[in-house]
Amino acid sequence: MMGRSIESELETLGVKFTPVTISRSGINPFSDFRFLVTLIGVLKRDKPDVVLNFTIKPSIYGSIAAKMVGISFIASTITGLGYIFTGDTLKSRVLSILIKLQYRLSLRFNNLVFFQNPDDEELFRFLSLTKQVKTKVINGSGVDTRKFVRHNQHPRENSFIFVGRILRDKGVNEFIQAARLLKTKYPNATFTILGPTDDNPNSLTEQDLESCISSGVIQYLPAQLDVRTVLDDHEVFVLPSYREGTPRSTLEALSMSMPIVTTDVPGCRETVMSGSNGYLVEAKNTVSLAEGMERFIVNRHLVKPFGESSRALVCSKFDVRMVNESIMSELM
Repeated sequence: MMGRSIESELETLGVKFTPVTISRSGINPFSDFRFLVTLIGVLKRDKPDVVLNFTIKPSIYGSIAAKMVGISFIASTITGLGYIFTGDTLKSRVLSILIKLQYRLSLRFNNLVFFQNPDDEELFRFLSLTKQVKTKVINGSGVDTRKFVRHNQHPRENSFIFVGRILRDKGVNEFIQAARLLKTKYPNATFTILGPTDDNPNSLTEQDLESCISSGVIQYLPAQLDVRTVLDDHEVFVLPSYREGTPRSTLEALSMSMPIVTTDVPGCRETVMSGSNGYLVEAKNTVSLAEGMERFIVNRHLVKPFGESSRALVCSKFDVRMVNESIMSELM
Protein backbone atom coordinates (compact mmCIF):
# COMPACT_ATOMS: atom_id res chain seq x y z
CA MET A 1 0.00 0.00 0.00
CA MET A 2 2.68 2.47 1.02
CA GLY A 3 4.90 1.46 -1.95
CA ARG A 4 2.04 2.02 -4.44
CA SER A 5 1.34 5.42 -2.87
CA ILE A 6 4.97 6.50 -3.20
CA GLU A 7 5.14 5.21 -6.78
CA SER A 8 2.04 7.15 -7.86
CA GLU A 9 3.29 10.30 -6.15
CA LEU A 10 6.65 10.03 -7.92
CA GLU A 11 4.95 9.40 -11.26
CA THR A 12 3.06 12.69 -10.94
CA LEU A 13 6.47 14.36 -10.68
CA GLY A 14 7.72 12.55 -13.78
CA VAL A 15 10.05 10.33 -11.75
CA LYS A 16 10.54 6.69 -12.72
CA PHE A 17 10.27 4.41 -9.70
CA THR A 18 11.94 0.99 -9.61
CA PRO A 19 11.35 -1.06 -6.44
CA VAL A 20 14.18 -3.34 -5.32
CA THR A 21 14.35 -5.77 -2.42
CA ILE A 22 16.82 -5.09 0.38
CA SER A 23 17.23 -6.49 3.87
CA ARG A 24 18.05 -3.29 5.73
CA SER A 25 19.49 -4.89 8.85
CA GLY A 26 20.14 -8.44 7.64
CA ILE A 27 23.67 -9.83 7.33
CA ASN A 28 23.03 -12.63 4.82
CA PRO A 29 25.80 -12.28 2.18
CA PHE A 30 23.69 -14.03 -0.47
CA SER A 31 20.87 -11.54 0.04
CA ASP A 32 23.30 -8.64 -0.19
CA PHE A 33 24.87 -10.10 -3.33
CA ARG A 34 21.44 -10.35 -4.95
CA PHE A 35 20.88 -6.71 -4.05
CA LEU A 36 24.18 -5.76 -5.70
CA VAL A 37 23.33 -7.71 -8.87
CA THR A 38 19.90 -6.07 -9.01
CA LEU A 39 21.44 -2.61 -8.71
CA ILE A 40 23.91 -3.37 -11.50
CA GLY A 41 21.04 -4.44 -13.74
CA VAL A 42 18.98 -1.33 -13.00
CA LEU A 43 21.92 1.02 -13.59
CA LYS A 44 22.85 -0.73 -16.85
CA ARG A 45 19.27 -0.37 -18.04
CA ASP A 46 18.67 3.25 -17.02
CA LYS A 47 22.19 4.64 -17.63
CA PRO A 48 21.99 7.61 -15.20
CA ASP A 49 24.57 10.39 -15.26
CA VAL A 50 24.55 10.70 -11.46
CA VAL A 51 23.95 8.15 -8.69
CA LEU A 52 23.06 9.41 -5.21
CA ASN A 53 23.02 6.69 -2.56
CA PHE A 54 21.30 7.00 0.78
CA THR A 55 21.89 5.05 4.06
CA ILE A 56 24.35 2.24 4.77
CA LYS A 57 23.70 -0.64 2.38
CA PRO A 58 22.70 1.49 -0.62
CA SER A 59 25.82 3.61 -0.10
CA ILE A 60 28.06 0.53 -0.02
CA TYR A 61 26.50 -1.60 -2.75
CA GLY A 62 25.21 1.33 -4.80
CA SER A 63 28.71 2.78 -4.99
CA ILE A 64 30.19 -0.56 -6.09
CA ALA A 65 27.44 -1.12 -8.67
CA ALA A 66 27.78 2.41 -10.06
CA LYS A 67 31.54 2.01 -10.39
CA MET A 68 31.17 -1.34 -12.17
CA VAL A 69 28.68 0.14 -14.63
CA GLY A 70 30.83 3.21 -15.24
CA ILE A 71 28.62 5.97 -13.83
CA SER A 72 30.44 9.28 -14.17
CA PHE A 73 29.37 10.85 -10.86
CA ILE A 74 28.74 8.89 -7.67
CA ALA A 75 27.66 10.42 -4.34
CA SER A 76 26.54 8.88 -1.07
CA THR A 77 24.78 10.17 2.02
CA ILE A 78 25.78 8.89 5.46
CA THR A 79 22.61 9.26 7.51
CA GLY A 80 24.02 7.94 10.79
CA LEU A 81 26.09 5.09 12.12
CA GLY A 82 23.46 2.87 13.73
CA TYR A 83 23.77 0.19 16.36
CA ILE A 84 26.75 -1.39 14.58
CA PHE A 85 28.86 1.58 15.68
CA THR A 86 27.12 2.32 18.98
CA GLY A 87 26.52 -1.24 20.22
CA ASP A 88 28.80 -2.89 22.78
CA THR A 89 28.05 -6.55 22.04
CA LEU A 90 30.55 -8.90 20.39
CA LYS A 91 28.28 -9.16 17.36
CA SER A 92 28.08 -5.39 16.89
CA ARG A 93 31.86 -5.05 17.27
CA VAL A 94 32.50 -7.72 14.62
CA LEU A 95 29.94 -6.16 12.29
CA SER A 96 31.53 -2.76 12.88
CA ILE A 97 34.85 -4.05 11.57
CA LEU A 98 33.13 -5.53 8.51
CA ILE A 99 31.14 -2.39 7.74
CA LYS A 100 34.24 -0.21 8.05
CA LEU A 101 36.02 -2.42 5.52
CA GLN A 102 33.04 -2.19 3.17
CA TYR A 103 32.89 1.57 3.55
CA ARG A 104 36.63 1.88 2.91
CA LEU A 105 36.24 -0.15 -0.31
CA SER A 106 33.09 1.49 -1.64
CA LEU A 107 33.39 5.16 -0.67
CA ARG A 108 36.65 5.54 -2.60
CA PHE A 109 34.54 5.21 -5.75
CA ASN A 110 32.58 8.31 -4.76
CA ASN A 111 33.09 11.80 -6.08
CA LEU A 112 31.32 13.21 -3.03
CA VAL A 113 30.09 11.97 0.34
CA PHE A 114 27.44 13.89 2.30
CA PHE A 115 27.27 13.73 6.10
CA GLN A 116 24.40 14.90 8.27
CA ASN A 117 26.56 16.12 11.13
CA PRO A 118 30.22 17.17 11.54
CA ASP A 119 31.01 14.45 14.10
CA ASP A 120 30.32 11.65 11.59
CA GLU A 121 32.39 13.43 8.97
CA GLU A 122 35.30 13.75 11.41
CA LEU A 123 35.02 10.09 12.47
CA PHE A 124 35.11 8.84 8.87
CA ARG A 125 38.19 10.97 8.23
CA PHE A 126 39.86 9.65 11.38
CA LEU A 127 39.14 6.06 10.29
CA SER A 128 40.41 6.83 6.77
CA LEU A 129 37.06 5.83 5.28
CA THR A 130 36.83 8.94 3.09
CA LYS A 131 40.49 9.34 2.23
CA GLN A 132 40.94 11.55 -0.85
CA VAL A 133 37.15 11.90 -1.23
CA LYS A 134 35.36 15.26 -1.12
CA THR A 135 32.93 15.50 1.79
CA LYS A 136 30.22 17.97 2.75
CA VAL A 137 28.01 18.35 5.84
CA ILE A 138 24.33 19.01 5.15
CA ASN A 139 21.55 19.75 7.63
CA GLY A 140 20.01 16.31 7.70
CA SER A 141 17.36 15.26 5.20
CA GLY A 142 15.33 18.37 5.90
CA VAL A 143 11.64 18.67 6.68
CA ASP A 144 8.77 20.27 4.80
CA THR A 145 8.03 23.19 7.09
CA ARG A 146 4.90 24.05 5.09
CA LYS A 147 3.48 20.61 5.75
CA PHE A 148 4.52 20.18 9.39
CA VAL A 149 2.75 23.05 11.15
CA ARG A 150 1.07 23.05 14.55
CA HIS A 151 -2.68 23.62 14.43
CA ASN A 152 -3.65 22.60 17.95
CA GLN A 153 -2.72 25.46 20.25
CA HIS A 154 -3.90 23.59 23.33
CA PRO A 155 -2.25 20.15 23.36
CA ARG A 156 -2.54 17.93 26.41
CA GLU A 157 -0.68 19.45 29.35
CA ASN A 158 2.52 17.72 30.42
CA SER A 159 2.41 15.32 27.47
CA PHE A 160 5.67 13.85 26.20
CA ILE A 161 6.18 11.79 23.05
CA PHE A 162 8.93 9.59 21.64
CA VAL A 163 8.71 8.92 17.88
CA GLY A 164 10.90 6.39 16.11
CA ARG A 165 11.66 2.74 15.63
CA ILE A 166 11.56 0.91 18.95
CA LEU A 167 15.32 0.39 19.18
CA ARG A 168 17.46 0.31 22.30
CA ASP A 169 20.00 2.70 20.79
CA LYS A 170 17.21 5.21 20.19
CA GLY A 171 17.01 5.43 23.99
CA VAL A 172 13.55 3.92 24.27
CA ASN A 173 14.46 2.09 27.50
CA GLU A 174 15.64 5.34 29.07
CA PHE A 175 12.41 7.04 27.96
CA ILE A 176 10.35 4.32 29.65
CA GLN A 177 12.37 4.49 32.86
CA ALA A 178 12.21 8.29 32.94
CA ALA A 179 8.45 8.04 32.44
CA ARG A 180 8.24 5.68 35.45
CA LEU A 181 10.13 8.17 37.62
CA LEU A 182 8.04 11.14 36.55
CA LYS A 183 4.72 9.31 36.69
CA THR A 184 5.14 8.74 40.43
CA LYS A 185 5.59 12.49 41.01
CA TYR A 186 3.20 13.76 38.34
CA PRO A 187 0.46 11.18 37.80
CA ASN A 188 -1.37 13.38 35.30
CA ALA A 189 1.63 13.57 32.97
CA THR A 190 1.39 11.35 29.89
CA PHE A 191 4.13 9.56 27.98
CA THR A 192 3.59 8.22 24.46
CA ILE A 193 5.71 5.98 22.24
CA LEU A 194 4.88 6.13 18.54
CA GLY A 195 6.70 3.85 16.15
CA PRO A 196 7.09 0.34 14.79
CA THR A 197 9.06 -2.57 16.09
CA ASP A 198 11.81 -3.66 13.73
CA ASP A 199 13.76 -6.66 12.47
CA ASN A 200 16.89 -4.94 13.76
CA PRO A 201 18.48 -7.12 16.48
CA ASN A 202 18.53 -4.03 18.68
CA SER A 203 14.74 -3.73 18.59
CA LEU A 204 12.30 -4.19 21.44
CA THR A 205 9.09 -6.10 20.82
CA GLU A 206 5.55 -5.13 21.75
CA GLN A 207 5.78 -7.83 24.43
CA ASP A 208 8.77 -5.99 25.90
CA LEU A 209 6.56 -2.91 26.24
CA GLU A 210 3.56 -4.77 27.65
CA SER A 211 4.24 -4.27 31.37
CA CYS A 212 4.63 -0.49 31.14
CA ILE A 213 1.63 -0.26 28.81
CA SER A 214 -0.64 -2.29 31.10
CA SER A 215 0.50 -0.32 34.16
CA GLY A 216 -0.38 2.95 32.45
CA VAL A 217 3.17 4.33 32.45
CA ILE A 218 3.21 4.76 28.68
CA GLN A 219 0.77 4.80 25.81
CA TYR A 220 1.92 2.90 22.76
CA LEU A 221 0.85 3.71 19.21
CA PRO A 222 2.09 1.68 16.24
CA ALA A 223 3.38 3.55 13.21
CA GLN A 224 0.83 5.81 11.54
CA LEU A 225 0.68 7.26 8.05
CA ASP A 226 0.40 10.82 9.33
CA VAL A 227 2.44 11.56 12.43
CA ARG A 228 1.35 15.20 12.44
CA THR A 229 -1.99 14.54 14.13
CA VAL A 230 -0.25 12.75 17.00
CA LEU A 231 2.46 15.37 17.43
CA ASP A 232 -0.21 18.05 17.39
CA ASP A 233 -1.76 16.50 20.50
CA HIS A 234 1.50 16.56 22.52
CA GLU A 235 3.58 19.32 24.08
CA VAL A 236 7.16 18.05 24.31
CA PHE A 237 9.19 15.81 22.01
CA VAL A 238 11.80 13.45 23.51
CA LEU A 239 14.57 11.53 21.73
CA PRO A 240 17.22 10.02 24.08
CA SER A 241 19.20 8.46 21.20
CA TYR A 242 22.80 7.27 21.55
CA ARG A 243 23.82 8.70 18.16
CA GLU A 244 22.10 9.96 14.99
CA GLY A 245 22.76 11.43 11.59
CA THR A 246 20.20 14.17 12.00
CA PRO A 247 16.96 12.61 13.26
CA ARG A 248 14.05 13.31 10.93
CA SER A 249 11.57 12.73 13.76
CA THR A 250 13.12 15.60 15.71
CA LEU A 251 13.04 17.88 12.66
CA GLU A 252 9.33 17.17 12.28
CA ALA A 253 8.78 17.99 15.95
CA LEU A 254 10.76 21.23 15.59
CA SER A 255 8.57 22.19 12.66
CA MET A 256 5.48 21.44 14.77
CA SER A 257 6.68 24.04 17.31
CA MET A 258 7.56 21.53 20.02
CA PRO A 259 10.21 21.93 22.73
CA ILE A 260 12.86 19.21 22.49
CA VAL A 261 14.58 17.04 25.09
CA THR A 262 17.36 15.05 23.49
CA THR A 263 20.84 13.75 24.17
CA ASP A 264 24.11 15.60 23.84
CA VAL A 265 25.43 13.26 21.14
CA PRO A 266 26.31 13.62 17.44
CA GLY A 267 23.29 14.39 15.30
CA CYS A 268 21.00 15.20 18.22
CA ARG A 269 22.86 18.18 19.64
CA GLU A 270 22.49 19.99 16.31
CA THR A 271 18.72 20.19 16.83
CA VAL A 272 18.75 21.98 20.19
CA MET A 273 19.95 25.36 21.38
CA SER A 274 19.97 24.38 25.03
CA GLY A 275 17.91 26.72 27.16
CA SER A 276 16.27 28.23 24.09
CA ASN A 277 14.23 25.53 22.36
CA GLY A 278 14.95 22.56 24.58
CA TYR A 279 17.50 20.77 26.74
CA LEU A 280 20.41 18.46 26.05
CA VAL A 281 20.79 15.57 28.50
CA GLU A 282 23.37 12.85 29.06
CA ALA A 283 23.00 9.74 26.90
CA LYS A 284 22.15 6.44 28.61
CA ASN A 285 21.27 8.35 31.79
CA THR A 286 17.68 7.96 32.95
CA VAL A 287 17.97 10.51 35.77
CA SER A 288 19.43 13.17 33.47
CA LEU A 289 16.65 12.53 30.97
CA ALA A 290 13.94 12.72 33.62
CA GLU A 291 15.37 15.99 34.93
CA GLY A 292 15.34 17.50 31.44
CA MET A 293 11.71 16.45 30.91
CA GLU A 294 10.68 17.63 34.38
CA ARG A 295 11.78 21.17 33.60
CA PHE A 296 8.78 21.54 31.31
CA ILE A 297 6.44 20.26 34.02
CA VAL A 298 7.61 22.62 36.75
CA ASN A 299 8.20 25.53 34.35
CA ARG A 300 5.12 25.35 32.17
CA HIS A 301 5.61 28.93 31.01
CA LEU A 302 8.60 27.73 28.94
CA VAL A 303 6.64 25.37 26.69
CA LYS A 304 5.25 27.94 24.26
CA PRO A 305 8.36 30.17 23.81
CA PHE A 306 10.61 27.11 23.50
CA GLY A 307 8.24 25.74 20.86
CA GLU A 308 8.37 29.03 18.97
CA SER A 309 12.17 28.89 19.06
CA SER A 310 12.05 25.36 17.64
CA ARG A 311 9.96 26.57 14.73
CA ALA A 312 12.36 29.46 14.07
CA LEU A 313 15.35 27.11 14.15
CA VAL A 314 13.91 24.59 11.71
CA CYS A 315 12.78 27.26 9.26
CA SER A 316 16.21 28.90 9.24
CA LYS A 317 18.33 25.76 9.05
CA PHE A 318 16.47 22.52 8.28
CA ASP A 319 13.81 23.39 5.71
CA VAL A 320 13.84 20.67 3.05
CA ARG A 321 14.05 23.17 0.20
CA MET A 322 17.24 24.65 1.63
CA VAL A 323 18.72 21.18 2.21
CA ASN A 324 17.82 19.99 -1.29
CA GLU A 325 19.32 23.11 -2.80
CA SER A 326 22.61 22.49 -0.98
CA ILE A 327 22.66 18.91 -2.31
CA MET A 328 21.73 19.77 -5.87
CA SER A 329 24.32 22.54 -6.03
CA GLU A 330 26.97 19.87 -5.57
CA LEU A 331 25.49 17.39 -8.03
CA MET A 332 24.71 19.67 -10.96
